[in-house]
Amino acid sequence: MRGIAPLSFDEDLAIRLPRAVAGDTAPLFQLLASNGGLPGVRVNARMVDAFARACASRGAAAERLVATMAGLDAQQAPGASDREILPICAVAALGARAAADASTTEYALTVLHGLADDLRFRVREAVPTALARIGGSPGAVLVGQLDGWMDGLFSATAVVLALASPQWLDTLKDFDGALMRLDEAWRLATDAPRSAARYPGFKALLEALSSSPGVFAARFRTPVFDMMVRWAATCEPPMRDVLEANLGGSKMSGRLKVEAERVHRALKASAPIPRDPTEKVQFTRGRGLRRH
Repeated sequence: MRGIAPLSFDEDLAIRLPRAVAGDTAPLFQLLASNGGLPGVRVNARMVDAFARACASRGAAAERLVATMAGLDAQQAPGASDREILPICAVAALGARAAADASTTEYALTVLHGLADDLRFRVREAVPTALARIGGSPGAVLVGQLDGWMDGLFSATAVVLALASPQWLDTLKDFDGALMRLDEAWRLATDAPRSAARYPGFKALLEALSSSPGVFAARFRTPVFDMMVRWAATCEPPMRDVLEANLGGSKMSGRLKVEAERVHRALKASAPIPRDPTEKVQFTRGRGLRRH
């Protein structure tokens, strides 16, 4: 007698999701945890997207379930555990729902803003993808709704990464607004105190700014390079390295070479003058000299 073939993930999800929406979440949570790829190197992105789409298709009926999953903290869904996939799935579901129904965007942004600062880095890293999904949806005006995100290191990082995502970048209509957000993120990094260099959020923002302006420049050309030239005139050494990182790559040495050279010249013109090591510095206190 032939055995019964096991259900595929999608078939199993179709059975367990309605039960979870009705309040019986344990079977769904077990399914997601066992298929999420955690703990491990890589999240099962295909599964996360399938869950997000399934929740979005149920509309308001799935909102309470998604809110419950988004609210699971680091004790209930610890980082580097199989249950960490649950808030990650919630982040994706919030993005998919807001992309399908603009009336839910304000609520989604409120929850996502909090999760952008989550203790679990995989949860934080899911937020830019959700933002890009919302921003890239037809008729989205998300750029103007992100003012409150630009005063936090992790939240500003999420905005910068989302804007540079092809899903959003290729559909951007609010060009000036997008550049304003990028400029705000740059100012947040440059105005940060030196002690911020130890913060994971500061490091994350620098990493995002080391690539995203270059992506913008490849798409929008001159206005972005104008902004980079302005940055180059005043930036401190760590930010100079960030700006230089955007000027690498084949595009900057090819069709964008002339524009990139403008930024290189601005960086060179604003570089601090190195001190001559042979120059005698006056009025310094002698060390190791014996007093008579």
